[in-house]
Amino acid sequence: MKSQKQRSSFILRLMVLGFSIAVGILSFWLLGYIISDIDRVKGPNYTQMLEEQLPQELQEERRVLTGQLEDLKQQIKMVEERRRLTSQTTSDSQQTINQLLQLKRNADQNKTSLSDDQQDALTDSLETFLAHQKNAQALNAELSQLNEDRNDVQAKQRVNESAIEVASEPIQTEYQRRYAQHQWRLAAYKLGILIPLLIICGWVFVRQAGGTYAMLVYAISGAVAMRVLLVMHEHFPAIYFKYILIVLSLAIATGVLVRLLRLVAKPSRDWLLRQYREAYSHFFCPICDYPIQRGPLKFATWTRRSLKKHTPIPVDGSAASFDHPYTCPCCETSLFETCEKCGGVRHSLLPACEKCGDVQRRSTNATEIEPRTKTT
Repeated sequence: MKSQKQRSSFILRLMVLGFSIAVGILSFWLLGYIISDIDRVKGPNYTQMLEEQLPQELQEERRVLTGQLEDLKQQIKMVEERRRLTSQTTSDSQQTINQLLQLKRNADQNKTSLSDDQQDALTDSLETFLAHQKNAQALNAELSQLNEDRNDVQAKQRVNESAIEVASEPIQTEYQRRYAQHQWRLAAYKLGILIPLLIICGWVFVRQAGGTYAMLVYAISGAVAMRVLLVMHEHFPAIYFKYILIVLSLAIATGVLVRLLRLVAKPSRDWLLRQYREAYSHFFCPICDYPIQRGPLKFATWTRRSLKKHTPIPVDGSAASFDHPYTCPCCETSLFETCEKCGGVRHSLLPACEKCGDVQRRSTNATEIEPRTKTT
């Protein structure tokens, strides 16, 4: 069997990436709906606790004072409106009196007198003006008394609020305790759903890392992990969340580092084949990185930086005589050997012969994919 996966097209890889992101977003969205449903669980009601535990006489006094204050405000508003209308009427009467008095002065200058109707109008206007003034004085006195009553009610209300505040302190403490318990209960409900999902995703993540469904696992695992972090940030105190986040980050970084160290110490078959393939394609020994000087490149020198600057060397038909087994002169690793099936020269560290396609039957264990060195 071939040990390497077939490389898909760019469009297919792009579609896989796009749908993986979509799966991650939809998973995060679905978990958000579940968390929102859990948040609907009712917690303690502070208003209800006050009504049940606050002394009834204080509550009754507060309701009575609130009602009295609203009545006084309404009365003050009505009296102020009446005073405004009275002031407007008084002003109109004053203008009428001023006009009649001006007519009387003109008549006196002309040594004439006002008509009976004008004299009656002046008398009526004076009486109306005096009546409105008297009414305005009465409204001012009533408004002053209402303001005093309002101030008295507000003073009593402040005393009542102070008494209620003192009496509600133990109730508020009890409410905060119940609210904290409710928040921990919600966190337990949410994490009770998310933590098992996170454990399952972690197990599948380890099992399917680099597998066929790796992108699907990565998307769902990322959504679950992000939702767990948000729940912890919402319900846990900042100091606890800080330590939890640091410990989780340290655990993840340690796990990745251990995996990389294991990969360096005992690389997988695919990793080794990728390393060997890239080294062969750049004409370097996969083991010690020494240039492979064979065939037309027998007397050439190059580095990885200067490799792209080299002009391709033309090869004629007689160059087939250059294709011989080759051993790295630096690390003694056999890089090209004779194929046991076709007799041609093949890559020693790659699984298949490029001439006949014969595959070396090697174990898939990475520790057994060792370069075969030339023995002396």
